[in-house]
Amino acid sequence: MNIYLKIQLVIGNFVLKKKLKHSRRTKKVHNLKTAKRIGIVFNATEQDDYRQVSGFVKDIQDRGIEVKVLGFVNDKDAPNEYLLKKNFSYFLKKSLNWYGKPANPEVERFLNEKFDIVIDFSLDNDYLFKYIMALSPSRFKVGKFKEPNNYYDFMIRINKDKDLKYLIEQTSHYLEVINRPELSPSLMNI
Repeated sequence: MNIYLKIQLVIGNFVLKKKLKHSRRTKKVHNLKTAKRIGIVFNATEQDDYRQVSGFVKDIQDRGIEVKVLGFVNDKDAPNEYLLKKNFSYFLKKSLNWYGKPANPEVERFLNEKFDIVIDFSLDNDYLFKYIMALSPSRFKVGKFKEPNNYYDFMIRINKDKDLKYLIEQTSHYLEVINRPELSPSLMNI
């Protein structure tokens, strides 16, 4: 990592820690049976990832759960097909400040939402997703295991050779069985 990236990360983490001192949230374990509202963040740069997340969102909505999705597009513009999807919003590379903080009204709206569950489907350890997840007031935060990370309530460890499809499958599985004694006596009341 070059010196400029290290400086960005140090300053970004400093700003985040300062903001977190004034942040409060009520934690509560939710599953797909108890959740009424779910928020999802993901890297929407690749259209295949967009399709994977869209499929998961449809499955969740079919259960009667309200879903809001925030995607990051590492480009100048989002593809036109993205803009037609209801309950999906996006922010672009140009809306990141110099140390990687997302400065965008869509991000602010997402951070003002109190979801029962917020899910991070990003595979990399990017500061912008860390920022959003850390400041989300949501009750139950779920995502891929990333070091260091103390912002999630439940992390899923997957091998580096696994992709977003696998992360979505694992997340769906664990959100189905967590905190449901009738399905998973070994995971009771995590």
